[in-house]
Amino acid sequence: MPPVTPVSRPAYPGRIVINGLDCSVPSESYVEKLRAGGVDCMHLSIEDMDGRGNVHPFVFVYETLDRLAGSLTLARSAAEILEIQRRGKIALVLGWQGADPIGVEHGTLRAYYELGLRIIGITYNITNRYGSGCLEPGGRLSEDGSALVKQAHSLGMLMDIGGHTGEQTSLDVIALADGRPVICSHTALAALNPNPRNTSDRVCEAIAATGGVVGVLCLNDFLVRNAANATPGQPNPQAKLGVYLDHLDYLKRLIGADHIGIGPDFVDGQDFTKTGAWPGLRFTPDMVGGLTPDGTILYAEGFSSIDQLPNVVAGLDARGWSAAEIAKLLGENWLRVYREAWGG
Repeated sequence: MPPVTPVSRPAYPGRIVINGLDCSVPSESYVEKLRAGGVDCMHLSIEDMDGRGNVHPFVFVYETLDRLAGSLTLARSAAEILEIQRRGKIALVLGWQGADPIGVEHGTLRAYYELGLRIIGITYNITNRYGSGCLEPGGRLSEDGSALVKQAHSLGMLMDIGGHTGEQTSLDVIALADGRPVICSHTALAALNPNPRNTSDRVCEAIAATGGVVGVLCLNDFLVRNAANATPGQPNPQAKLGVYLDHLDYLKRLIGADHIGIGPDFVDGQDFTKTGAWPGLRFTPDMVGGLTPDGTILYAEGFSSIDQLPNVVAGLDARGWSAAEIAKLLGENWLRVYREAWGG
């Protein structure tokens, strides 16, 4: 299959643009969107992407990389991201939002590392053997969780907490950082919208203290839905682009421009219409209001697709962000923590 023809790329002030978390199925059409958004690297969450679980997402990813070899290349280090960018391709970084696929076998994480996994979370909303999710925020990191974190550090993997992970479990992971950066790849801020999925100032500040980065998502309900406006059967409030920018502004004031990234959490190509709900996921009514009538997930107006990333840049410029601050947000911060965690 011929490679995707590159489209015109935006002229960003930064030298690299990293999409800090995406769940979209890689395809020719999505590569076009990434290029239109100016993206050089994408952190792809690969949980059960082909519906078969465990190692099969890696099979799917490698088959996809073969098919899109003219456009996408797997990156295992920061140096490889820069080399792939130099060659005019888009780098793909692989991650899991939760550690459930690892199972109980000793050494499994090492096997997944060798397959290309570089970023790993602990839990996805609910408690597992490693720790507690955002629906049980007071639960602690377990002994198995502590062992997992230490093994991830020994391999040079990047821990991804906050958001789906409970607050206390997140703080326990950070306590084991030992000079390593910890990230939250995609979240919104509880201080601006008290949604159970969102992250507290306390956790954001603790992440920044490790040298890490907090990525801000643009999924509509996490930006604006909460217990006060969650009415069953009624349309969700629609977040405008300004609401998304408010979260970025707030985070810059809280932890500084060196610790913020873009982590939009897009799901292009994922089919949620077969079940009419979020398959296999647990959310409370005040977290997510379900799908739109056409079976899609609602995002902030003005940043509902990665090719609209230039709208974010223009909005921040209008709000007085400097070129250097925007460059850090777009990718320099992510690249720094990748280098510190993985080397290269």
